[in-house]
Amino acid sequence: MKTAPLFACAGVLTPLLAVAGLAWLDRPLYAAAQSLEQHFAPAENLEAIDVALIESAGERIEMAAYVLTDFAVIEALTDAAARGVKVRVYRSHDERAPNGRLADAMLQLTAAGADVRTRAADAPLMHLKAYCVDGRALRFGAANFSHSGLTEQDNDLDIARGASACDRFEAAFARLWANSE
Repeated sequence: MKTAPLFACAGVLTPLLAVAGLAWLDRPLYAAAQSLEQHFAPAENLEAIDVALIESAGERIEMAAYVLTDFAVIEALTDAAARGVKVRVYRSHDERAPNGRLADAMLQLTAAGADVRTRAADAPLMHLKAYCVDGRALRFGAANFSHSGLTEQDNDLDIARGASACDRFEAAFARLWANSE
């Protein structure tokens, strides 16, 4: 795992974040976070990193998932909800009707107490792949929460850590949550 001070990464990340459309993730985050971890698939197994981060939650997880089909991630979210972590998942409208094994996994997630909502049909497109753990660790990057996105494709997963690392994301998440079904 690579951890770098944010002041060393800001000059490189700012243009990348602008291209990725992460307007909520700008310099105030850099000042708030104490460290930034950068991970890259397929050289690293991003699925294992996501599962470990979700397992570290003690209070709450807020997730915005354009795609949520990775069974290990869904199982980690289910386990978190079952142990009393407040889990809220906002999904893309296009992921509205899972079937088969995925439908069963999503039913288990909600049965464990997670609140799972989808983007309202008339809401703007949501393409985020991010979540916040306990207000102190923000996961973001290009990697979808799918097995291929986390283990096979050239993707990145970044984790900003610090007391205020999630402030801007949580504000954006609240807006998304208000436009959900």
